[in-house]
Amino acid sequence: MAGYSFIDGMSNNAVDAYNAGVKPLSKITITDLRAAGWAGTKKLAVALAKDGFWPSSEWHHSGGTWYNRVDFYDPALLVDAWSELDAAERTEKKAMVEKKPAQPEGRRVTGQYATFGGSRRRPRFLGHVDFTGTLVGDWIEIDGGGRKKAAGNNIIWSYADD
Repeated sequence: MAGYSFIDGMSNNAVDAYNAGVKPLSKITITDLRAAGWAGTKKLAVALAKDGFWPSSEWHHSGGTWYNRVDFYDPALLVDAWSELDAAERTEKKAMVEKKPAQPEGRRVTGQYATFGGSRRRPRFLGHVDFTGTLVGDWIEIDGGGRKKAAGNNIIWSYADD
């Protein structure tokens, strides 16, 4: 059924999907998974969806003015696909989820970044703050806490070992 439900803040088709138990990953609860017969954890279910083992069953536009595509997942499809696997394949899938991705090695950097006060409309330059940190990808993780974008404006840095 086409149309928009202003009360629910989503399309009528999305409301029907919610009523049928089909939801986005962020809205699926362990209770929904248990009702469908899932015996595993929610973390495993989400990882299987992100890995492509549990495909989305349908999609709907997001509410508001952005109209992004939102994938909806049916827990019954996960239970059916999981029951077709043998014990070895299940163990392999569980190991894939439990395996943590390797953290990339960072490189030590030093530098300074600008701080501003005032308001967003009329920012006031307050000065520079010196820092040391670790460059990981395009981010500098500062030793005192926080992180800064390495390619951002108002930041100057260099490798510490140079």
